[in-house]
Amino acid sequence: MKNKREYSHFPLFVNLKDKKIIVVGGGKVALRRIKVIIKFGAKVTVIAPEVKKELELIYHEGKINIIKREYKKGDIKGAYMVIAATDKKSVNEAVAKEARELKILVNTADNKENSDFFFPAIFSDEDIIGGMISNNGNNHSMVKEKAAKIRDFFKKGRITE
Repeated sequence: MKNKREYSHFPLFVNLKDKKIIVVGGGKVALRRIKVIIKFGAKVTVIAPEVKKELELIYHEGKINIIKREYKKGDIKGAYMVIAATDKKSVNEAVAKEARELKILVNTADNKENSDFFFPAIFSDEDIIGGMISNNGNNHSMVKEKAAKIRDFFKKGRITE
């Protein structure tokens, strides 16, 4: 049996419980990613001069920490994982560069080639959790559509069209 197909990323489930995760950026992409990782028990610190109102609410619930200022070198030291999600390419690149120097996994929201991992579409029920990406992370709309069908299956016990 010949299988010449190569995949872009290996699906890996990691335990984020009590792991220090730094998110540089406080906008809508940072918010989306934070809402996912806090469900897995991560200890999240957001570094951004300004944050979305919903992040402030999550902070007041005691689920994240916020440092309101620009990122500076050294901010990510000791992190398990880093997410660079600012609207400034130069800042995201600096975060990714430092993460690589410190051997910390990094996801750069604006540049998949500069990311060690992708955020999958997640689906779950009481017993199963899964995630999916498209090969090379190129087709977000297809993944979103298929994940919605799987979520629907978990909810209703069948996939609907």
